[in-house]
Amino acid sequence: MPIQCGGAESVPGEIVRGKLIAGSLLDGSLIHVPLLIAEGVKPGPTVWINACTHGEEYGGAAAITRFFQSLNLQQLSGTVVGVPVSNPPAFGARSRYSPLDGANLNRLFPGDVDGSYSYQLAALLSAEMARVSDYLLDLHSGGIGAAVPFYAVYMDDGSPPVVKTRELAMSIGCSVLWRAEGDALGGTFAAQAIRSGIPSLIVEVGGGTVTEAHLGDYANAMTNFLKALEMLPGHPPAQHRYTIVSDGAFLHCREGGLFVPDCELGAFLSRGETLGHIINLYGDTVEEIQSPCDDAYIAALRTPYYPVSAGELVGEAVPVESIETPSG
Repeated sequence: MPIQCGGAESVPGEIVRGKLIAGSLLDGSLIHVPLLIAEGVKPGPTVWINACTHGEEYGGAAAITRFFQSLNLQQLSGTVVGVPVSNPPAFGARSRYSPLDGANLNRLFPGDVDGSYSYQLAALLSAEMARVSDYLLDLHSGGIGAAVPFYAVYMDDGSPPVVKTRELAMSIGCSVLWRAEGDALGGTFAAQAIRSGIPSLIVEVGGGTVTEAHLGDYANAMTNFLKALEMLPGHPPAQHRYTIVSDGAFLHCREGGLFVPDCELGAFLSRGETLGHIINLYGDTVEEIQSPCDDAYIAALRTPYYPVSAGELVGEAVPVESIETPSG
C-alpha cells in the first residue's frame, strides 16, 4: 500500500519528494519540512530516518541526502522516509534552539497543537511519523561547537518496543550503547516513537566540521539498520563485545576562556583523570575538567579552543554499566 506523506505518494522502484507544511512566518510564507520517500520493489516495513531536530546538527542532513542517492531500490524491501531537516527554523539559524520561540524541539514531544511554534512542530512530526512508520532512526551529532564519537542511544522503559530497539542498537556497527533507563529520554522524538509502540534508535556521530568519516559512520548505521530489518540484503556486523553505558553527567566549566581537550573522544577515563582544560587569553591554564567517576565514557567534548564562559557545557561523561559479549 502506498505511503502518503507531505503531499507525495510512494511509487515502487522510485524516490519521490514531498514537503510537510509546518506553519507560516509573519509575512505569510510557508515553513516546509522537505522529505524523501523511497519505496523498494518488494514489500516490507516503513522506516522513518530523521535529522536536524537540532538545527546545528547538519551532518545528519548531508548523510540522509547522500544515502538516498545511493539506495538500490531493486534490492530494497519496504519503504524509507527520509527527513533531512525536521526543524527548519533552527536549521536556518544554525542553532540548537528555534529562533521562533527559543525552544529545544527535542525536549517537547509529543508536542501541542495549541502551544508555541516548536510544540506545534513536534505535534506535526509526532503524528506523521506514527501514522506512516514502523521504525524510527534519529540522527544526531555534537553540533557546531562540540563533537561526539559514534554510538547509539536506546530507551529502556520495559515496554514491548524496547526488545526490538535493543536488537537494532546492536546491529548498526558501533560497540558502545547508551541505555537510557525509564523515561530518561523524556520529550525526545525517539522516546515519543517508543510511547507510540514504534521501536526507535538514536545515532550520535561527529560534530564540528562534517567529515567523510562522519558521513561513513552515518551511512553504515542506516545501511545496517535496514539490513537488520531485512529491508536490504546481507547481515549487519556483530561486534565482539558491547559496552553498555548509562546515567551520564554533563560537565560544566567554572572559568571562562578557551577549551582544550586532553583526551580522545570515546576514551574511558578513571575518576580524576583530566579530559580537558581551560586557558585564559594570556595562555594560562585556569581550570582542569576532570572525570567525575571511574570507567567514564567520554561521550562528548567541546571542539579544540572553543570559547566558553563560566557555566557552559564542555563535555559529557557516562559510566560503564556492563560489558556484554554476544553468545554463539
